[in-house]
Amino acid sequence: MVVGLLLPLGQGWAAQPDELGWQLTPFAGYSSSIGFEAMEDPAPAPVATRIDSLQGESSGNWGFFISKEVDDPGMIELLYSHQSTPMSPDQPDKLTVDTLHFAGALILSDNVMAPYIGAGIGVTRFDAYESEVAPSMSLALGVQPRLTKQLALRAEVRGYGSLVNDDSQFLCNPEICAFRVRGDLITQWQANIGLTLRF
Repeated sequence: MVVGLLLPLGQGWAAQPDELGWQLTPFAGYSSSIGFEAMEDPAPAPVATRIDSLQGESSGNWGFFISKEVDDPGMIELLYSHQSTPMSPDQPDKLTVDTLHFAGALILSDNVMAPYIGAGIGVTRFDAYESEVAPSMSLALGVQPRLTKQLALRAEVRGYGSLVNDDSQFLCNPEICAFRVRGDLITQWQANIGLTLRF
């Protein structure tokens, strides 16, 4: 069962069931680089064009949470995250990473910082020359200090893991086609901060 993100903070937000509400949290952050290894090719490209590994460079990201408060205390929510980043060594196209997760969160302590742990499960779409949709999961640790009854900050670190298929070709430049992703667990970290509106 998924546990995941956001949660009310302070006594005003982790209150009685009849006071449970919704939260909307747009956020911005910074994503770590993503490394891809090439699969073994029985007919490899010429040495001059062969690529053994590619990396989506670290860059900014943005997204949002739509969350429903529950009386655990905690949240169930929908998480969307978007990143567009150059690839290294240089490639003509950028790598775009879009993640959609159903998630949840559990408040660890009902104090002023409202620390929480969270998890999510869903899909991640990698898009460069072609696209690949892979199952993915996430784990998070964060805080959500409340500013007013309707507003709070939210800051977290979230790790993602995506399972790509063998011989994925979304990074295969059609002019060279020297790189096919080896099936593997692709990992990435994000540090995000946002502003929560409660209603």
